[in-house]
Amino acid sequence: MKAKALRLPERLLHVVKFAEKRERLDEPTALRKFLWLGAEKYIAEIYDRGEISLREAASVLELTPRETLELFWNLGIRGNVGADMALEALRVAEKKTQYGR
Repeated sequence: MKAKALRLPERLLHVVKFAEKRERLDEPTALRKFLWLGAEKYIAEIYDRGEISLREAASVLELTPRETLELFWNLGIRGNVGADMALEALRVAEKKTQYGR
């Protein structure tokens, strides 16, 4: 693990202190927790916008695709594939199956 120095606004430090007391955490653990929550939210948002794939999101978060899907579901993100994209994928698969015979 690398050590990094950073300056934090008082508002954020106030929330960190609140989490420390509420969850009985030390300051570095509370800060890491907030960083992870922010990282997960960031990756979830760009996945939701269709900017990255599920596989890429899982890789960045160092989770399995299934764990990543469950994380996204818990964040209220159901997926970034719409019905039109799913139907097109089915049409392509059907064509490939027909020509592959």
